[in-house]
Amino acid sequence: MRLDELGPRLQQRLDALPRAARAELLHVLMLPGLRPDRPDRLILADPATRTFAELLIDCEEDQTLRAVLVGMLREDEKRR
Repeated sequence: MRLDELGPRLQQRLDALPRAARAELLHVLMLPGLRPDRPDRLILADPATRTFAELLIDCEEDQTLRAVLVGMLREDEKRR
């Protein structure tokens, strides 16, 4: 996937999260030297938390994605 295709898809996933969940996601991603624990099946099974869990899993596997997502979340906080 190209970077210009990634941004809109990530934004769509972020928009699906409530504001508090976006803030918590940014907090977890910014923890120094700590990789987020893989979310358990209960979090993935719940439609209300599935997007949050999937984003954490994706960021665990791809540090570039993690950096892009942190930037997007910071921009989102500035706009609010």
